[in-house]
Amino acid sequence: MKQKREQTTSNTKIAVVFIVFLIFIVIISLVVKVIIIIGNGHYNDSRRFTMSLSDGNNAELISLSSNLKNITIFRFKNSISSSRAGQLLEVPVDGFVVSNFLNLNQTTSSLFMNLLLNYNKIKTNLTVIDLLRLTMFARGVPDMSINSISISNLASIASDNLVGHLMSDDLIEKDDQTIQIINRTDVIGLGNRLARLITNMGGNVILVMSEDNSIKNSAITYIDKKTYTVERLQEILGYEVVREPSNAMADITIIIGEDKLSSLSF
Repeated sequence: MKQKREQTTSNTKIAVVFIVFLIFIVIISLVVKVIIIIGNGHYNDSRRFTMSLSDGNNAELISLSSNLKNITIFRFKNSISSSRAGQLLEVPVDGFVVSNFLNLNQTTSSLFMNLLLNYNKIKTNLTVIDLLRLTMFARGVPDMSINSISISNLASIASDNLVGHLMSDDLIEKDDQTIQIINRTDVIGLGNRLARLITNMGGNVILVMSEDNSIKNSAITYIDKKTYTVERLQEILGYEVVREPSNAMADITIIIGEDKLSSLSF
């Protein structure tokens, strides 16, 4: 009888250890999955984050700054695609959401919450964790720090002045780097288009020029050290980054080559 009780106790201990081991494995798996999701996310709260939203007919851009604790919304009265919205204002777009069920006429926090709850019904490059963090941030921003702008009747210069004022990246402004742009393609006007985007981001473009002989490879060159501005431009443009001798005319030089013409972000 005693031996039977001891065997039962031993079996119970084995079962408990096995269950604890399974729970441990499940927890580890969940942690790893969350880490992977966060690693694949696009939302970065250390800098300005801009995303486009479209309900199939209308689009808007929402730009969030964790450092300044504010949100700027640009609403387009004319029907445009979400991909066109960023190019129209010449601002970098980090994330997108497209869904026919979207209601753009609601508060930002409610909008993000609805996207989170209906994640399987939307087309987006954002993760569930991204939307959760965006929802939490939006809930903490007071109404007085939310700017909603209709841009349908704004001229280009007025639009750029407004965009540059409301959506500039304060980290780029703090870097205070001078930037020159060289267009080494046969496409006229690319340098000025890129200069407009960088200026709207808060960058200091001191020179835009073109050269007759086109080249294949685009590049970003810099002197001294690789700053946040260099890293952000690399992220947006996808160009190779190279350090060069300190005899350059500007702190950063952007060379537009032909290799990225099919995937321009400006």
